[in-house]
Amino acid sequence: MEGDNSADGSSSLLGNSIFGVEAIDNRIGNSIKKGNLYMIGGKTGVGKTTTSLHFLVNGAKKGEKGAIILTDTRPTEFISNSSSFSFGFETYYKGRMIEILELSEQIMEMKYEILSNRKEEKKFIAEITTEIREFVKANNVSRFVIDPVTPMLIGEDDFINAMMNAFAIPGVITLVTSNVRASDVSFFGIEEYYSSGIIKLEFADATYGTRTMSIIKMRGGSYDPAPFNYIITNDGIVPAEEAPLSPSSIGSPILRPIRDIV
Repeated sequence: MEGDNSADGSSSLLGNSIFGVEAIDNRIGNSIKKGNLYMIGGKTGVGKTTTSLHFLVNGAKKGEKGAIILTDTRPTEFISNSSSFSFGFETYYKGRMIEILELSEQIMEMKYEILSNRKEEKKFIAEITTEIREFVKANNVSRFVIDPVTPMLIGEDDFINAMMNAFAIPGVITLVTSNVRASDVSFFGIEEYYSSGIIKLEFADATYGTRTMSIIKMRGGSYDPAPFNYIITNDGIVPAEEAPLSPSSIGSPILRPIRDIV
């Protein structure tokens, strides 16, 4: 069994309440540990960000401060959409238990420099991961999300290995999301090899908005790989059997027509 790389070398188990969604937590069991990095992979719209929100809010409910780096969503849009859910994001964001960051344009300039001069790779990795670790430490963050991680990566094995390992911060659970392209769980087809665990999301029935979640990897612990179907409502992720299905838009409960609020 592979050990945890937390600061004190202990397992740092957080029980079976990581996401606050029983169907997910029961399948993960005690496999998720501090000091490791875990990945959620799936197509756009399948629920990666919503799953990440559950992770952050559930941590905040337990007194664990969280932070999320947005790499492809405007913060104002993210806050507005996330606040539409009923499971507490807005409360904990306003209470400063969840911090939101975005990447500056400088990161794209740095990536262009790497592509033209591969000697800049180590400098890029050192600068960005040092700044992240300093923020995490200064703000006492114990749950950290990068959504998605793809814009911060370059599709080369050694680079992704070094970057993903650097994102695994002692005393912190790191969660990254990835769109799919090169494999069915990641963009470059490499990220999964350097993640301690993988949660795979897929569309099951587009007509009814049903998605499927499977735990396909969890190092250092047992887990249930059996997939389960879910939908996304204003309550967030809800097992499909617990919510009535109809061909109408599943997302509609979290949207308010403009005419209702003006």
